This record gives sequence, structure tokens and C-alpha cells, in this order.
Amino acid sequence: MANQSTKNEDIDINQDVSLLADTLDDLLKSYGSKTQEEIDSARSKAESLLKETRAKLNGGGNRVTRVARDASLQVDEYVHDKPWHGVGIGAAVGIVIGALLASRR
Repeated sequence: MANQSTKNEDIDINQDVSLLADTLDDLLKSYGSKTQEEIDSARSKAESLLKETRAKLNGGGNRVTRVARDASLQVDEYVHDKPWHGVGIGAAVGIVIGALLASRR
């Protein structure tokens, strides 16, 4: 039940961010083709959406903590149930990171 509400909150935030991105995209496109009044209107709409989205993201700090805690509990349970799988996954991640670091040199 808690996972369902978390998924709904994630969808809401994704929709908010998508709407904000669309509005900002419209604002950027409008700079070359619209009047100053239309640009100001688009800018104020973008600023309003940005403030709302930031408030939702900052207010969702408890939700983010809850999701992180739930994920860590699931990982802990998985590693306790299948310790060799956890060792294999850790080794694979280590090899990938090592390869990425070696390729940067």
C-alpha cells in the first residue's frame, strides 16, 4: 500500500517536472518570435511553475528519505537471503567502476 502511494507521488512529481520543462521550452522558443508582453507572460508562468516544483521537491524530503530507507531495507533483505548474489553484484560493480576509471587515464 505504501509503495502505491510512493509511485503516485513519483508520477505527480514527474508530471510537474515535465510541465515545467515544457513551459521553459516554450519560454526559450518565444524569445525570438513573440512580443515583450508574451515573453513576460511566459516568464512569469515559468517562474511560478518553478517555485511550485521546488516547493514540492523540498517538501518531499521526508518522502525521499522514506523511499531511500525502504530501498535499503529491500537490499539488506536480499543480501541476507542470497549473500553470494550480493558478493557477485558487488564484484561486478567494482569491475565496472575500475574499468571506467582505468579508461579515463
